[in-house]
Amino acid sequence: MAEEKLERGLNLPMAIFIIIGMVIGASIWIAPAEKLSETGPAIFISYLIAVIPGIFIAYIAAYLGSAFPVAGGTYVIVSRLMGGFGGFMTVWLIILAVGSTLAYLGASFGFFIGQVIGIPADAMVWFSVIIGVIVLIVFYFLNWIKIQLSGAIELILTIFGDIFVMIIFIVAAIPAIKWGNFMPLFPEGFPPVLFTALTFYFSYVGFTLILEVAGEIKNPGKNIPRALLISIIFLVAIYTLQAFMVAAVQPYDEPVGTVTELIALQGLLPPVVVGIMAVLIITAIGSTIHPSFMAFSRDIYMISREQLFPKKLGKIHKKQKTPIPALTLLLIVGIIFLFTFIPILSPFYGVYTSAVLLSAVVGVVVLILQIPVSLAAITLPKKFPEWHEKSGFKPSRRALKIMGIMGAITSFIFVFLVFTDPDAGLVVALIVFPYTAVGALLYLIQRKRLEKSGINYKETLKHLPEMPKVESKLDSKIDRLAKEKESEE
Repeated sequence: MAEEKLERGLNLPMAIFIIIGMVIGASIWIAPAEKLSETGPAIFISYLIAVIPGIFIAYIAAYLGSAFPVAGGTYVIVSRLMGGFGGFMTVWLIILAVGSTLAYLGASFGFFIGQVIGIPADAMVWFSVIIGVIVLIVFYFLNWIKIQLSGAIELILTIFGDIFVMIIFIVAAIPAIKWGNFMPLFPEGFPPVLFTALTFYFSYVGFTLILEVAGEIKNPGKNIPRALLISIIFLVAIYTLQAFMVAAVQPYDEPVGTVTELIALQGLLPPVVVGIMAVLIITAIGSTIHPSFMAFSRDIYMISREQLFPKKLGKIHKKQKTPIPALTLLLIVGIIFLFTFIPILSPFYGVYTSAVLLSAVVGVVVLILQIPVSLAAITLPKKFPEWHEKSGFKPSRRALKIMGIMGAITSFIFVFLVFTDPDAGLVVALIVFPYTAVGALLYLIQRKRLEKSGINYKETLKHLPEMPKVESKLDSKIDRLAKEKESEE
């Protein structure tokens, strides 16, 4: 039935900006200034090194996305190549990651607004939570609309909230460049630059997002690899350039806390423009909230259609062609996390640090999920050779093996690195481990329920889900001519 299918409404520019909007975070306005004193002026080299592990994941995502051009690609890929348990736990962990993301970003949005308008410190927690809920509800409803309009909204948010403000800073910093700041380039040697690159890798996490909306991208075999290639080149360029300008303007032995603080201290822009930039940076939070709803609701939609989750969550709005029940689940989880974790952690860490600790949960879950996805790229050609042959981007099996192994190893290493931070490690352990155990128990219960109902889930995993229909005038004309020919015959 047409009303039960998603539509391919995302073109190449939309796909590019969905990736960029999801990957770019607030850290680019903090990390280059904060780490400058540790690395020296070579901090921009850290961003060049940090992208290397990200290249493995982007390469794998380009291959898998063109081989599995379906909605909820991460679930579909893992379930078909790693089994039902892997597929179930993938979506279960995605719900945790998105709930944490929404709580983290919603609280951050409220916190920054509170700072701008001068909310007292003792009222900041609940102000941040309430504003966060309002923001999440707004983006929830923006994701009700057709994917074409939703993709256009993300494009606008990313251009103005992420890219435009970075360009403003880079251009404003050109007249203030002090080339003497780069002497010496490595005041503490190369090791600090390398270690900082390890932490900067988190600035490149998010390329696998394209797998979630692969079923709604036009011409996915070509556009998914193109979108990833263009995105990764752009992100490396803009990150490196911004870090270079920070080093060029600010002496490394005179540290500052944030890039916006640097702008104010150096007088690079009038106060009014700095204020506008601050508002745009706050708005940029929406460029990550929006695709979080958009993309990961598709995994819930797909697993529910295959009945490992409640079937009601696999419904599509007849007119808008969006998975509203799945979106609603993510909204509820995000609000629950906002009202629990932020107030619980805030007395110990403060509102913003509490939100950042929740982002560590997101980072760990994303890295964990990258491991089976990386391994899936190795097993796909052997297990499903027909899908490998149909892939729009078809690397050699040797290349896939190398990239898959490197992607899995680097993801595992970075999961381990999170636990080197005592606070982040504690929060991650207290949230992720019990949550995972509950998910494993629920899978066993759901599997027995399916067996009693006579549903052969293993048979389902041998096939790809039904592809979403492609909405275009050309296709409609072709279909009409085909029907006319059939009636004549």
